[in-house]
Amino acid sequence: MDLKTTALDPLEVRVTFAPDDACFHGHFPGTPVVPGALVAGLCLHLVRERLGRGGQLMVRRFSFARFAGPGAYDLRIEERDDSCLCTLRQGNDIFAQGRIEA
Repeated sequence: MDLKTTALDPLEVRVTFAPDDACFHGHFPGTPVVPGALVAGLCLHLVRERLGRGGQLMVRRFSFARFAGPGAYDLRIEERDDSCLCTLRQGNDIFAQGRIEA
């Protein structure tokens, strides 16, 4: 997985999953899919590390509209009061969306 920050307010990160990334090993062999827990965990990590949110954080209301396979995606994290809205997309297609809350 490769991460490249493209904007800071709101935080936007280009996430690229190579076909040989470890996240695909054993996760639907032959039809690689990024695990949903990896997407939610990545959002949690970015909220802590890039946005400086500390303390107890909770992953809330994540939904997955499409399976994400190898490729490049845009991850946008918008700060809103006590939560952050996280959206993983490719162009206009939303793959996952959820919140990280304090």
